[in-house]
Amino acid sequence: MRIRNTFLLLVGLAKFAVFAAKEEVEPDIKFSLPGGFYDDDIELEITARDPQAVIYYTLDGTNPTEESLLYEKPISLTNKTPDPNVHSNHTGITQPGGGFGAFGGGSTEEWLPHGQVNKGNIVRAISVSPAGEISNITSSSYFVGLDKNKLYQDLPIVSVITDPGCLFDYETGIYILGKQYDDAMAEGNGGFMFFAQGNFNTKGKEAERPATIQYIPGDSNEVALTQDVGIKLKGRSTRAQYQKSFNVNARNKYGKKNIKYPLIPGNVRADGTGPVEKYKSFNLRNAGNDSESAKMRDVIIQGLIKNPYFETQQNTYAIVFIDGEYWGIYEIYEEYNDNYIANNYEIEDENVITVKEGAIDCGTEEDIEYFNDLINFVVKNDMAIEENYQEATKKLDMTAYALYCAFNVYVDVQDGYYRGGNNAMWRVREPVEGVPKADGRWRPMAYDTEFSTGMFNMVTGYNKSVLAEISNPTNRLAKNTNPRLTNALLRSDEWRNMFINYLCDVKNINYASDKVVKYINDTEDLLLPLVEEHIQRNGPEAQLADPVASFKNEVDVFRTYMLNRNEVFLSLIQADFHLSDPVKVTVSVNDYDLGGFAVNDYNEFEEDYTGEYFKENILYITAKPKDGKSVKSWGLKHCKLAAKKPNTIGFYPNEGCTLTINYE
Repeated sequence: MRIRNTFLLLVGLAKFAVFAAKEEVEPDIKFSLPGGFYDDDIELEITARDPQAVIYYTLDGTNPTEESLLYEKPISLTNKTPDPNVHSNHTGITQPGGGFGAFGGGSTEEWLPHGQVNKGNIVRAISVSPAGEISNITSSSYFVGLDKNKLYQDLPIVSVITDPGCLFDYETGIYILGKQYDDAMAEGNGGFMFFAQGNFNTKGKEAERPATIQYIPGDSNEVALTQDVGIKLKGRSTRAQYQKSFNVNARNKYGKKNIKYPLIPGNVRADGTGPVEKYKSFNLRNAGNDSESAKMRDVIIQGLIKNPYFETQQNTYAIVFIDGEYWGIYEIYEEYNDNYIANNYEIEDENVITVKEGAIDCGTEEDIEYFNDLINFVVKNDMAIEENYQEATKKLDMTAYALYCAFNVYVDVQDGYYRGGNNAMWRVREPVEGVPKADGRWRPMAYDTEFSTGMFNMVTGYNKSVLAEISNPTNRLAKNTNPRLTNALLRSDEWRNMFINYLCDVKNINYASDKVVKYINDTEDLLLPLVEEHIQRNGPEAQLADPVASFKNEVDVFRTYMLNRNEVFLSLIQADFHLSDPVKVTVSVNDYDLGGFAVNDYNEFEEDYTGEYFKENILYITAKPKDGKSVKSWGLKHCKLAAKKPNTIGFYPNEGCTLTINYE
């Protein structure tokens, strides 16, 4: 009897699962056409699953109710671009003359788009049953008469659909200055420029608003993903900009706890085991501090430093529409949280601790003690003592941290590494056997790096000293974790050697001039056809007279800085660490069909490599033989052997130093 009952229970559960799945693919409301781009006018039919239900709909983005338009016949949808701007004509988005436009002599008049913005049709509908039951809202976007490929190349389109009040209501709209600004001004505390007080500064759960997102891939005209989500603004000072960034969250209360779609083409899990096809959340980023300049700094900077040791965010450019109106060029970014770690590694999200800017971001308040333990141990114990340093290696991934420090120093990230702003670390609470990064050690997470590379001319130029900011007493206050850690670790010969090597590597390899120029040029070519529409929509006014020339000039500022930084960087290392002139080192292999090599256990090569390093610093080369192959000998010339392991050799380079790895 027990077996039979169990069988019946399983059958019942199976039927329920089938029914649940069926319900998911049979919504209360159906549209006769998929969302997307259409060349010619279309007729849209709306049907309800219940044939007796009454259908109501809206065409302006508002949530439909029983007082909305009654659906009685197919809806004719045409090109809406000639219609007057509505949502993009909202005022009170930023202070006149405020935001980052103030640096370019921004107007004291409030910005409005110049001309008609491109528009699509937003259709939202509900059904009401004879018993008075109201369905969930079904929403879709129809861009009629717009040539997607001509306008936006092969970029994906993200259509954000939300009741306009969620963004622009005086009291509750999260995109405007609104009531919070007026209240702050009445109290004499309205702020200015980056720090204006307004509704857009609302954070946390109370800042999230319900929305629907639709995603149209770059190689398609049809919506591939539609999902109900929560949206809120993202950023700190950039909330005061005219074009603002969003954080998009999937939650059970909106329907699904994850977004199961490859939003970022080519995004591979951080553990290297396959593509990322699931997101708990993602960002629609306006390029941050770079939004009115080159629009690419963070994309380039993070893209070139991608590595297996510390986290970098993968991203892709996209065009965003809000309630059918063109909103501009954005970047889709991975969002750092416990779910990011869970989705990129085989680690349960409940076991993840992340600390952002010195405070718990994911985990419990008690978890801050793990972080404080790291800082206190490294800072209060002499890292020149080997036993202390080895104990510190159990708390912090030293390779990851040395590379992270070298990267930040090279690009001169101001709002993060030096001053306690945009920086984060993660670890697991309890180590997980067999998962390499689940060992309980802290590892950095890079993000929002664009306030760097000479941004705003507010920072020192490309010839800025390597150690100037690290040794700056102002940056060594309690909250500024990284300068304190770096100063302490520099007392360790091992860590210092690793740090200097990585300073050389980021110059020689990651940000090599030819690599940087190609990446910048390719990105410039991608964005050039898009910037005129974007600047006419979002400003700044100083670039309106010639948007293309203005954009190219901003890109050239960035490109020139990167080239100049690369040219002088070794001399800066040399001066700060009192080293002799750098020498060229060439590494090669007798047969690349048999294997390659890694420089300082980081950058891997399957071709000859030449880079500049210092005679006083041990350089490490690791052989990477292919399956069934092994190292027969190391051909080392004009170098002083310092260490040797089965597949790794360490040496002090001299003038004319060469290493040939002979495989068999």
